[in-house]
Amino acid sequence: MAIGIEGKVIVITGASSGLGEAAARLLHGGGVKIVLGARRLNRLQALAMDLGLSGDAVMQTDVSELEQVKRLVDGAVALHGRIDVMINNAGLMPSSPLERLKIDDWDRMIDVNIKGVLYGIAAALPYMQQQKA
Repeated sequence: MAIGIEGKVIVITGASSGLGEAAARLLHGGGVKIVLGARRLNRLQALAMDLGLSGDAVMQTDVSELEQVKRLVDGAVALHGRIDVMINNAGLMPSSPLERLKIDDWDRMIDVNIKGVLYGIAAALPYMQQQKA
């Protein structure tokens, strides 16, 4: 783990599987304080138990909903007093040929992959700017 990251407060979206889960495991092993969000609460809770995290360190979060992302970030600040890093990892990629015209899938992908990242920035940036001041 990189020197200087110990004790940092990091929020990870999409933490219930894949890269989000792997990042949570790696960072937690490096002494980072993590707060995890994802849609699949049962998987988040299993990960939290595996890592020995408190229940306050996980929150069911759909990143396509701004209020849910704000609640995740606000929870991290309430738990640890600040947020140092926001890892906007949640994402999806529908797999079907374009000619199938799965427009609802496209809309969901935009909501998660683009709006979700912007909502993460909107939720975390005010806290990060306060720390800088």
